[in-house]
Amino acid sequence: MERKKNPIDNYVLPWVRQAQAYSDAHMDFAWDHPQVLRMMSNENPLPPSEEVLQAVLEAARNAHLYPGSGRELRRKLAAEAGLGPENVLLGNGSTDIINIVVNTFVAPGEEVVIPVPTFSMYEARVRVSGGVPVLVPLRPDFSWDIEAILKAINQRTKLIVLCTPNNPTGNELPEPDLRRVLDLGLPTLVDEAYYELKGDRRSYADLIPEYANLIVSRTFSKAYGLAGLRVGYALAQEGMISFLMRVRLPWNVSLVSIAAALAELQDQADRQRKVRYNAQGRELLRRRINEIPGLKAYPSQGNFVLIDASSLGKTSEQIKEDLLARGVFIRPMSPHHMPEGFVRVTVGTPEQNERFLQILADYVQEQREGGGERRDM
Repeated sequence: MERKKNPIDNYVLPWVRQAQAYSDAHMDFAWDHPQVLRMMSNENPLPPSEEVLQAVLEAARNAHLYPGSGRELRRKLAAEAGLGPENVLLGNGSTDIINIVVNTFVAPGEEVVIPVPTFSMYEARVRVSGGVPVLVPLRPDFSWDIEAILKAINQRTKLIVLCTPNNPTGNELPEPDLRRVLDLGLPTLVDEAYYELKGDRRSYADLIPEYANLIVSRTFSKAYGLAGLRVGYALAQEGMISFLMRVRLPWNVSLVSIAAALAELQDQADRQRKVRYNAQGRELLRRRINEIPGLKAYPSQGNFVLIDASSLGKTSEQIKEDLLARGVFIRPMSPHHMPEGFVRVTVGTPEQNERFLQILADYVQEQREGGGERRDM
């Protein structure tokens, strides 16, 4: 039945009417089905340390008070990056930082250049602001096509967004290519959500003193394992931060979240343990997936592995549904501007990784033998 037009539609901004709300359905399903392997959203499989939990409890005792600006957290984050607290902006997760940056620079009808495939939130927030995402495909080997990015720039371009290491391809953007982009002088957001998980810990925040147009965003959701507490931050020159501060909502990071982030930041041993844990699981997954005939797992610098399962002759959504019926939840990549048959799996605990690998191997064998019947979970 055709939906009747709601009179309120006449008052909603046209670009908001046309935008699609981000769906939390996959998260709701995972919470409602705890028996399913939750390997779809690049979460850290390790829970917070006792020190973090104690810090959360202590902060909660003051939950009747508004938080401040997180000065101590900003000071420590700045010191790690070789910058000052005036170079740090806190956010309610790095998605908040993305939203702040888009709303600082992009007016309706203006363009944002985004290499794809990448994190879908960039495109989503640009659309809901009335901006126009200009999607520039990566090369077939998933390296950045810098010439194509430069050709996409025009008078309407107001922002460039780059993710490195890139989600979902797992690879890094070479510094010479980034410098070519930064030399344009356009506001450029470099999302380093996964940078702590790299082997070398090289950060493009080192370039901030050289480039007034550079914004580096990071998160406590991945390496630190605080996704549920929502803490992200931006690093940039003081002038850039001052503009972003005008768009930021006050008290956007809770007292509890600030305390948890401080405690996690101070626990170097826990951070190193989580990074090693991820690297071991990531390499195990990639090696063992590549041993399954017909599959290809790509090298990754994140907490996930990209899989080319196109040889199965199924869509990405079909593969996701088939594996979900067998008890594991992974992410189809076709909605992220990737070819059909590409899926992404998050690094889990050793037990989760082994169970996933067995389910995947059995599933592929069933498909090779003529297709297996879907089983209940």
